[in-house]
This record gives sequence, C-alpha cells and structure tokens, in this order.
Amino acid sequence: MKKEKYQVLYKLWLEGRMTNQEWAWFRDAVIDRQNDAVLDELIDADLANNEFDKILSAEDLNRAYHAILDRAERKPLETKVDHLFTNVRMWQLAAVAAVFILMTISLYIYYSGPRLEKSKPLSIANQILPGGNKATLTLADGKTITLSSDQNGVSITAGKISYNDGSLLKEVGTTGLTNDLMEIHTPRGGQYALTLPDGSKIWLNAASTLKFPKSFAGHSARVVELAGEAYLEVAKNREQPFKVKTAGQEVEVLGTHFNVNAYSDEVNIKTTLLEGRVKINNAVILRPGEEAVLAAGRIDVHQVSASEAVAWKNGEFMFNDEQLGVIMRKIGRWYDLEIQYQDEKIQTQLFGGTITKFGNVSDVLRMLELTGGVHFKIEGRRIIVIK
Repeated sequence: MKKEKYQVLYKLWLEGRMTNQEWAWFRDAVIDRQNDAVLDELIDADLANNEFDKILSAEDLNRAYHAILDRAERKPLETKVDHLFTNVRMWQLAAVAAVFILMTISLYIYYSGPRLEKSKPLSIANQILPGGNKATLTLADGKTITLSSDQNGVSITAGKISYNDGSLLKEVGTTGLTNDLMEIHTPRGGQYALTLPDGSKIWLNAASTLKFPKSFAGHSARVVELAGEAYLEVAKNREQPFKVKTAGQEVEVLGTHFNVNAYSDEVNIKTTLLEGRVKINNAVILRPGEEAVLAAGRIDVHQVSASEAVAWKNGEFMFNDEQLGVIMRKIGRWYDLEIQYQDEKIQTQLFGGTITKFGNVSDVLRMLELTGGVHFKIEGRRIIVIK
C-alpha cells in the first residue's frame, strides 16, 4: 500500500467515513508485521518537532488504536486477528501500538500542513449528489412529457401509457398515441425504464435516447433505435425478430438479455450478451458471456464478465482495468459534471474498483485515489483530474 493511501485512509478515519474495505486496509497497516517497512516510511521529518502531545491527546490515540483493533476482530478478518493475539506477547502489542501512534501522528501532520490541497475535493464540503429517475417522453405528434421522478419506469400497453405502479400518465390518458414513432430520453444524471407494447423491458442509462413505435402490430420486425446505453430483456417472438439499431450497428435477437453501449463520445460500440443469442450486423453471433466491440467498422469478440457491463443498471460503478478517460466519462454523465485534465495522457491509465453509484461523487473519486496515481479537485460542477 502506497504512502498516499495511508494518508487518504487516515483522513477518512478522522471523519468517520471509512467503508469496511477501507477499514480492512487500514487494519492491515497496523497489525500485519509485513507492513513494518512501509510504515517506517511515514516516520519522517514531520515527526522531528517532538510535540506529539500537542497534536493528539493520549486519549485520542488510545481511542483510535482500540477502535481499529475492535473493528479488526469482526468477520471476515478474524483469522488474522486471532493469529495476532495467540502468537504475540505483550511487548509485541506495545510495539504495534507504537507504530500505529507514530503513523496517526504523521498523517495528522500531513493533513494539517500545506499538502492538504490534493485532499480538498474529497472533503464533505464538496457534496455533488448522484443522478436519479429523470426522463422525457415525446409522442409522435411532437408533444413532450416530463416523466415523474417519483417513478422509475413507464409501460405502453393497448394504446395507453402508465407508470410501473399502474397509474396512467395524466398528460396522455387514453389518447395521444395517434401516430407511430415515439421517443424516450434521459438527460445527463438521469435513468428510466420502459416496457414496450410486446412486453420487452428496457432500462436506459444517463444521456440516452430510444425511439420505438407505439405498437409492433403490422411490422415484420420489432425495431428500436438507440443512442447511448441500454439494457434489454426482449420478449420472445420467433415470428417477429427484435432489432436494435445504433450508429453503425444493428443487433438482431429473438429473445434474450443484453446490454448495448453506443454513446457518441465513445470510440467503441459494445454489445454484451447475458442470456440467449444475438447477431450483430448480420455477421457476428454472440453467446452468453461474450462482448462484441465495434470500432472503425471492425467487430472483435471477447469473453467478459457480464456483471460489469450491467453494473450501472444494478446501481454500481464497476471498473476492471478500465481507462481513466472512459471511467470519468461515465462519472460525468451520471453526476452531470464537466471533466478536465491537467495532463491528457493520464486518460489511458488503467483503474479498477466497485462502488455504489448512488453515493456522493467524492466517494467514487476517493476509491480511484486509493487505487493510486491520480488525484482530483472539484470546482463547482467541474472535476479537475490531477496526476
């Protein structure tokens, strides 16, 4: 674990905002003897002032030390803790406590000094809340309806539009579906679900648009047009194939679960199959657990973890060796933020991690900082990425 991680974790401990995983990391820094050499790096010139008693009281240090040991006794970390207490003597515990005290003092000084600048964006003062249920529905006659943020989806059945709880849209009632093509749009910071007349279910991610007919009756195929990202669970109908059209790609299915990522600001179009079978551009057939990546007219197929592709639908950000530029575009769409880089080259750096997408944006940025090699500064609704 790098020195910067200790510094971030200590600040989280002071604020009482540590996650279970972060507690585990911090715990290991205290009781895992293999980390002694790393901890020694923290005992630097900052400790030369010999004024420890003015920095933290003995009561504060004792509380911190026992709090972390108490937390460490909880599952699933109890094996290491049991080993500690059955194999070390009192003088060894005292040594561990001393290391912890020196570490907390060093980190306290770090956050009290001029180097605090990089930690400011992660403070509680920078509260930028996540997106939510936001969408507009445009009828074929041009009328646009702002859908309720208290609902999470709408259904179109027998010429009627209703929310998922069964209540009819007052603006539409039983009329308004006089023409064929309709459109549902989510803004940056929005998501919404839609059930089509054939029973197919679609979840739209932020900044996405889906065009679809009010009824599939009389059509040789069920065709929808997507810009952005959507997860689809298509109702089976062998007599009427389902097709999803995006810029440069067409996905044909009979009945399946899959995700399509086709944002205009992304280099690739990604189609990830969870269940069933799909055909892409009438050429490439995907099987469950495979992802097709379309770039510059070429389609490459890879084995992937499908859960990563649909993490957004399940309320999570999940990154696995993903480029920072791609990650920050996802964060920008969901929190409706502008992203700026001090050094554009850092966009290709790879990061990983999983965190809820319904927390404050500072929690997501903190996770990336813990991965190492990047820092952030928040100015209004702009995130500045600092190497």
